[in-house]
Formats: sequence, structure tokens, C-alpha cells
Amino acid sequence: MQIQKKLDSAPFQLVAGHPALDLVNTLDWRFRPSGAEELLNNYADLLCFAEQSGLITPSEIQKLATSDPVRKRRSLSSTKRFRECLASILYAVVDGQAPPIDGVRSLSAFARTMRKSEDLEWCDSRLRWNAGGDRVRASDVPLRRLVSTALELLTSAEIDQLRACSNQECRWLFLDGSKNKARRWCDMKLCGNRIKARRYRSKQRMVDSQ
Repeated sequence: MQIQKKLDSAPFQLVAGHPALDLVNTLDWRFRPSGAEELLNNYADLLCFAEQSGLITPSEIQKLATSDPVRKRRSLSSTKRFRECLASILYAVVDGQAPPIDGVRSLSAFARTMRKSEDLEWCDSRLRWNAGGDRVRASDVPLRRLVSTALELLTSAEIDQLRACSNQECRWLFLDGSKNKARRWCDMKLCGNRIKARRYRSKQRMVDSQ
């Protein structure tokens, strides 16, 4: 019931254009001096995020929701560790810097762990990596798919479109697919209007003080 209510409300604002970037954005207000806001507070949140991102189906949610509670907590913790590993790499890239060595090593470890339980199978006229059912914990399915989609992004030309919101307290990540590559905000309604309003108020205060 808890998960269904969350699914119905579509709680996550997915504006990045890619699930891996939306995952990083689930630590909201990451750069705010007063502190960030965690959006993945429990395993149900993770399932809702994965479903809303198109990584798992409603029928899979029903199975995953009944996973062992201890394994669900571990999976959520691992997902957050992966998110922060990904964040360290992506924010370095968007700032024009080389990713931290520790971040790349951690990402490699996640990739190796995922591949250990996968086999190549012929499907729809091509080879695909598929997880071996008896070697994969059900609770780890969302994390595995997030790792897979993140690796695809990081090793593709799409990474050249990576940008960060111009709101320095937000800096949500997104892919800029605009023609002139001039997108500045994660979303105009979320940050663009907020910053414009803040600047307007600042100008009004200056005028009033004169």
C-alpha cells in the first residue's frame, strides 16, 4: 500500500534525461550550505524511483517489495554508495576535471560485481548481458540496472552533453540536448524562476536602500 501510494504520486522529478543522472539528483540540494536533502529514505523510495525511471516494471515491484528486509536495507545502502561514487565522477567531468582515482576504482568494483553474475545471451539478433537468476539477489535488481545504465552513459558520446544546473546550491545534473547547448537550469520551474525571483528581490532591496 505504501509503495502504491508513492507510485501514484510520482514523487521524483526526473529532469536529467538519464536515470543515472536522476539517481545522483536524489541527494537534493547537494551543495546547499545548510545541508542536503535525502530523497531515498527507504527501499520503497528506491523501488518508486526505479519504476518511475523505467528500469523496473510494476509486476517486478510486487516481487521486490517482499524481499528480505535485511537485504533490502543492504541494497539501499549499496545504491547510495554507488550514487556518491557516480557523483564524484560526474561532477568532476562537468567541471572539466579528471575524475578522482578512488571514484573510478569504486565504479570498476561495482561493474565487476555486476558482471560476475551475468552471462552473454543471444537475443533479438544481438548479444546481450543477462543476469543469471540463481546468482542475483532479488533486492539488488534496481541497483544492478542503475549500474548498467550508468556504465552505458559514461562510455558513450552522450557524456559530452553533461551539464549542471546554474543554481549553485542545486547543481542537479542533466543532459543538454538543446540545439544551441544553452540550457542552464535543471528545470525552469524548479530553479530558473527561483533564481530570477531572488535576483529581482535583491535589485529591489538595492533600489529601496538608495
